[in-house]
Amino acid sequence: MAVLSTGSAFAQTPPARKQLLQQILPATSIEEVRMDEITFAPGQGAPLHHHPCEVYGYIISGEILYQPEGETAVLLHAGSAFREAAGKNISIFKNAHDDKPASFMAMYLLKKDQTYTIINK
Repeated sequence: MAVLSTGSAFAQTPPARKQLLQQILPATSIEEVRMDEITFAPGQGAPLHHHPCEVYGYIISGEILYQPEGETAVLLHAGSAFREAAGKNISIFKNAHDDKPASFMAMYLLKKDQTYTIINK
């Protein structure tokens, strides 16, 4: 458990903190982190795909319809965090709106020089 120091940097009032996601990591060797900001045009989405690594994300703006294979689809709103398990097919990941863009941040936990997204054919 991480502890926030109350030293001189926050002598008055500590910054507001909101936990978005906490996840136990599977046993893996992480050697590289890649973080991307991705923007989908109105109605745009990703094809059926998976990641050979763990992926953690945060919806910056708009809404994303998200459905890992075999699970119920959920609507992720701005401020939502999500996890895509390594090797799990993602059936739906798309901008839920046809009239405005949606953006999100994706953080890939990789081995050195590992491919981070695989489009299923």
